Amino acid sequence: MNEIKITTVPVILAGGIGERFWPSSRSSRPKQVLPLISEKLMIEETIERVAPLCDENIKPLILTGEKIAKPISDCLSGKYKFDMIVEPVGKNTAPAVAAAAVWCKQKYGENSVMLVVSADHAIRPIEKFVSAAKYGVELASAEKTLVVFGITPTRAETGYGYIELSGEKGTKDGVRSFSIDKFVEKPSAEKAQEYLSSGKYLWNSGSFIWKTSTIYEQFKKDMPDLFADMQKLEAKNCSVDAINEFYRDCIKESIDFGIMEKAQNVSAVEGVFEWDDIGAWEAMVRIHGKDESGNTKTGKNIFSAENEDCIIVNQSKNSVAVIGAKDMLVVNVDDAVLVISRDKLPELKKYLAETKKVLPQDLY
Repeated sequence: MNEIKITTVPVILAGGIGERFWPSSRSSRPKQVLPLISEKLMIEETIERVAPLCDENIKPLILTGEKIAKPISDCLSGKYKFDMIVEPVGKNTAPAVAAAAVWCKQKYGENSVMLVVSADHAIRPIEKFVSAAKYGVELASAEKTLVVFGITPTRAETGYGYIELSGEKGTKDGVRSFSIDKFVEKPSAEKAQEYLSSGKYLWNSGSFIWKTSTIYEQFKKDMPDLFADMQKLEAKNCSVDAINEFYRDCIKESIDFGIMEKAQNVSAVEGVFEWDDIGAWEAMVRIHGKDESGNTKTGKNIFSAENEDCIIVNQSKNSVAVIGAKDMLVVNVDDAVLVISRDKLPELKKYLAETKKVLPQDLY
């Protein structure tokens, strides 16, 4: 028998400036174009991660916001091939996936398989990600199933959603797949510890795989109003005006709440790779490690003495010296410095609203 060729289309969700990484991130330099986990930009890391899954004639589709489309495009042009949908307004992930599904259907056909990933995840090694993704693509193509990447928890994390497993489905090349009982919202510390100890839960990575026709059917069933907007977008061939109209009219909703938590045909592929959601400065500790005094340093020309449990980031041409500090974050970029107690980081957005009243607006 001839092997059926599967067209895999990476869909990269790259919306949002990433305010929690201020002063490094801003509208002219969003988080996706920062070298937070290596010397490469995060969007470059993402494109290179999915490249092994693409045929030569397939281009990743990037969905991003109007304010940050140009800096993302500028840093990729000439180095990578890609398509882009520019969202005039953010409406969360369900409309983004819906618009991408219409695009994929029109350009690659309804039998194409969408690999939906985020531009702000750290994943190592690439080979293990590719292996898990290939298995997920096979499942999504052979069955009418929505596949989610589940990550084995390494700590009682309260900032992630969880997936409750109902049984193992199969395995390939050391990668296991599971049936899913339900999705669980971000838990309390007590519940998170319970999930970790039970071995019956995976983190919801927010990365998905499905056949374009399958997600179409799911939108029609579970989000009929959004599906009607998809049909209008398809009728107008995904033109710029049609995309703007789509985002003007469509509902604001997450793909998790709008589709995944309602769907019955969901499977999980276990990601046997290191994974982290790079959502705020605290992720630097997990990515870059810490010294014997609990300090994390990233960047050049940093002097650190008698500090304890500090994060020191230098992304400027200047030198940075931090002495005798405890539980502090220090971030230095060419035109701004942030010094904040780490226990205040969850409130950073609140403080940013105050700084905007007195600091130059081009810092945001």
